[in-house]
Amino acid sequence: MEADERLTNAGRGSLVVTDESGAEHDGRAAVMSVPEMDRRQVLAGIGALGLTQAAGAAASPRPHILWRNGWNLNNIGDIAHVPGALALLRRYIPEARITLWAHNDLVFRGDLAAAARFDPGLDAGRIHRRVMPDLALVTGKVDASGRGDNPALDAAVASADMMVIGSGAGVLEAAALNAFRRRRAKPTGMFGITTDPFNFTSFDPGSADREALGAAAFVYTRERTSLRALRGEDVDGPHGAQADDPATPVNEAINRRAAAPLAMRAQPEFMPDTTFAFDARDDAAALALMREMGLEAGRFAAFVPRLRWTPYATPTRQGDSRAVYNALYARSDHAKLQAAMVAYVRATGHKVAIVPETVQAVPLLAELLMEGLPADVADKVAAMNRYWLPDAAASLFARATLVVSVENHSPILAAAAGTPFVMVHQPEDSFKSDMFTDIGLGAWHIRDIGAASGEDVARVTMSIARDLPGARRRLAAAMRMVAARHREGMRRVRRVAGLR
Repeated sequence: MEADERLTNAGRGSLVVTDESGAEHDGRAAVMSVPEMDRRQVLAGIGALGLTQAAGAAASPRPHILWRNGWNLNNIGDIAHVPGALALLRRYIPEARITLWAHNDLVFRGDLAAAARFDPGLDAGRIHRRVMPDLALVTGKVDASGRGDNPALDAAVASADMMVIGSGAGVLEAAALNAFRRRRAKPTGMFGITTDPFNFTSFDPGSADREALGAAAFVYTRERTSLRALRGEDVDGPHGAQADDPATPVNEAINRRAAAPLAMRAQPEFMPDTTFAFDARDDAAALALMREMGLEAGRFAAFVPRLRWTPYATPTRQGDSRAVYNALYARSDHAKLQAAMVAYVRATGHKVAIVPETVQAVPLLAELLMEGLPADVADKVAAMNRYWLPDAAASLFARATLVVSVENHSPILAAAAGTPFVMVHQPEDSFKSDMFTDIGLGAWHIRDIGAASGEDVARVTMSIARDLPGARRRLAAAMRMVAARHREGMRRVRRVAGLR
């Protein structure tokens, strides 16, 4: 009996052997666990037994990708970036070994747990591990030479074949990216970032951001406005920076100075936020919330409020108190969302759920969106009383008719769950919401809450509510485009990792 030896790379380096009947066997244990001198004898023995090797020559090493993400726990969007990225990596680069280098601890502790109204010790990383059970996790910092401040991080850097910055509001960890490249002389990249010079990105000569952007093997931005900024265009438009209203007590100017175009190794391209690929669910948590709030699947809309600035003690980027700035707009902004709530409840008879995207919003939900509602509408509105994780949010959004939000990632989670949305953007929150126009849903994107009226928000909301089948078809078409872009981006990551 003659042996037909054919070894190919299959999946994660498995060796599949088939006998004459076509039945498959795992030959990896028989072959790869023996010394090299004996391996040829084992292969000859397999041939003598009438087995043919259907998987290729020796298994190639798994590329190791160090994925830098996990910026914060106080925003479900920052949590959701990671499972979305892992879902893409799992689908398109299953051969790779992935280490998540999380910017922050993934466990709720102390004041953060108290603010979220969670039991201390709740681990958001459970979502990540559900998507990719063999995920390795490291935290910590590196010095300028790329040496980690703890053994696990140092070992991850030392063995990684590539480092990638995941979706976020900027390059965010440019110094770490540059240090990795100096130490390892390996490729770096960015997957679904924003490059807004007003928010988290520096175009100053000699900055770490410019260095990282210039040296990256690939740069994918999550909206096309970032591409214009990288080209040195004035993304503030013909009238320049947003001007102050002289009647207000705060500096409102948002100035994105046009910078010299970057000399870049890679041509930057558009790539939607990885949260669009989020597919984790916590149905039990969502159903429990719906029982508490008196919600019925398919008969409620979710509304997500937001202050102009996250209420930290630090000043705004314009230099004013966040509390003063937020107080100036909180009532007028949310009155516009309330106009949509009133229109929705009265037209449909359905309920409204007020839900948070950030920990800081939890104590403000009722104050921002329930106070001042007409009695007939207020009776059909309920507000959450705690924070949640993005898998629970996705499960609840999947059961809603639509989501109306002043935050950016609740609409993305809704879209990933197949639910239409309205995105009402505040100018202080960078230009990242332009991504919704870029994926073909500009009709649902209210680009400036200051220029819009409550009637405008209500009109867009009701255009969806009155034709949900049409809205879902429109969303499905947009999500097909998102999936195509994600696929092309992951193919590029594969090539840079040395994979076909």
